[in-house]
Amino acid sequence: MVTPDPALVGDHPPAALGLGSPLPSSDLDKPLYLQIREYLAERIFSGELTPDTRLSSERELSRELEISRMTVRRAITELVNEGLLTRRHGSGTYVARPRVSYEARELVSYTQAMRSRGIAVGSQLLEFSQVPASRRLAEQLQVEVGRPLYHVARLRLANRVPSILERSFLPCERTPHLEEYDLERTSIHDVLTSGYGVRVRRVAQIIEAVTASDTIAEQLRVDEGFPLLMVTRTIHREGDGKPVVYSRDLLRSDYARIHLELEG
Repeated sequence: MVTPDPALVGDHPPAALGLGSPLPSSDLDKPLYLQIREYLAERIFSGELTPDTRLSSERELSRELEISRMTVRRAITELVNEGLLTRRHGSGTYVARPRVSYEARELVSYTQAMRSRGIAVGSQLLEFSQVPASRRLAEQLQVEVGRPLYHVARLRLANRVPSILERSFLPCERTPHLEEYDLERTSIHDVLTSGYGVRVRRVAQIIEAVTASDTIAEQLRVDEGFPLLMVTRTIHREGDGKPVVYSRDLLRSDYARIHLELEG
């Protein structure tokens, strides 16, 4: 005997999701999990459910709606997979924040990308120092080992939410007196172009999936092990083609995505 999937049949549609208005009657011929998924999605798109709104637990929704937890879980899982909801370990399920899409092929700063989408941008300067170039940094920046580099660590905020942890290294000889610039209010990209007259020749980027260590998690306000995007970037100037900045940036995966379009 085959037992029907309760997410498809057997439950009666709820009058409401315990969150407001009832499901449209036109949806009642659809599988129940789809009714719930579409209803929640519509409330997210309309702005009725705002980013960071915490949903009731699966158990609470199941009891509230008088439907099986399997049905609730299937609807929520679909929305998580679509990026509309996000699960936070030990905390619950929340309406996801809109992700900022960064164009991998465009030579723009994170600041420009966020502002162009109407996002309020902020920065916290975590560290500004001079360090000797390690062998790896010397290779990336085409300087001798031990040459002085500026080390700039910043936490980038999107609508006051920590979203990117940046670590940048710049050769002191190519960006003299960097300490005179306000790096909490000005992007490094703007400093290079406006302050030093740098014109970008090319950008080499590597994008990897990583997880947050306990220290990084605390800075980005996520759980340890949270998925992140790591973007390693070297910017070369026009003229002699020398690198002017090497950076390793950690982006929260629930707040950012990288868009790359290839033409054949």
